[in-house]
Amino acid sequence: MNHNNLDSFPQQPLEFFNDIFSYYYQAVKKSQNISYYYQIAGFNICLNFPSPALISKIIPALSHLKIDKVSSPDLTICLWDSHSTGVKMPPPPWEWNNLLPRGEVNALTCDKIYTSFQRGANSLSLVDLERNLAIYWVNDPDLLPYWETSSSLRNILQVWFSDKNLQLIHGGAVGLPEGGVLLVGKGGSGKSTTALSCLDSELFYLSDDYSLITANPIPTAYSVYSTGKKKPDDVDRLPFLKPMISNLERLGEEKAVYFLHEHFPEKIIKTFPLKAVLIPRITGEKDSYLEKTSSIMGLSSLIPSTIKQLPHTGEKACKIMTDVVNQLPSYYLNLGTDIKQISSVIFNFLKTK
Repeated sequence: MNHNNLDSFPQQPLEFFNDIFSYYYQAVKKSQNISYYYQIAGFNICLNFPSPALISKIIPALSHLKIDKVSSPDLTICLWDSHSTGVKMPPPPWEWNNLLPRGEVNALTCDKIYTSFQRGANSLSLVDLERNLAIYWVNDPDLLPYWETSSSLRNILQVWFSDKNLQLIHGGAVGLPEGGVLLVGKGGSGKSTTALSCLDSELFYLSDDYSLITANPIPTAYSVYSTGKKKPDDVDRLPFLKPMISNLERLGEEKAVYFLHEHFPEKIIKTFPLKAVLIPRITGEKDSYLEKTSSIMGLSSLIPSTIKQLPHTGEKACKIMTDVVNQLPSYYLNLGTDIKQISSVIFNFLKTK
């Protein structure tokens, strides 16, 4: 099957979106409609659930951004699951080997409709940019993996925000209200340790894994998730966080997940202007310190991991990331074994900016 040949596909993107929306509406008619409202980067977003079963899997990561009801949200996301509503999803119109590695269903994607399916989570995400409407479906909420609940709806949010010249990236951010730093690098480079260690410091926490950034009018980061993740064999490096691990009984098979707004509401910050890009790297030495590097290194530490993880990221995403990084100095953050030093190095750097 040709992914991009819409004429040969059994359904067109808009037709498929409307078909799935009709199944969501069946679920609403059988039950109720429960709504939650959030503000992300100044935009108001409404989440509609026809059943409470999915709520506890989606909203904890977003809890720090909850707002009162608004009459005209900028984006409405309709979420449903087949297990609790009894409304089954029809068989997918694509062959499994036609899914792209990041989950894109290109034959059901066009300028205004984006479709992706995540195999590991068994979740379907659709976005209609023209109607500012999105759909999220899973079969059974109890089978959602930890990475889906700790960064919920990220595929929908990254597509919709990209249309607003904001980009969801694979990167953390910490700092002060007057300015912060972006933490970029591949998995295992020390981003999470750096970000989470700052909870025990004078710095504020914006994210450890996914952040929303824009270059206009100045480089700025916005919080999306107030969660943190850590490899199971590394949790002892931050002992003050151990009592806050939400999935302690599953650490043998999952990363440790922290829902930080429950424990550090005063330490979560929603936005700040960006002052620098930091690339953490583990040195094995005792002391932590900054080492100037080029914007090219900053970009090479940010763009590949973001594109690898998020469906429908391409030329536009690269431009936003490039515009942000090129306006900022880039540094290696050489991580020492004395964890306390990490936040001090960042704090002292920001105080000079």
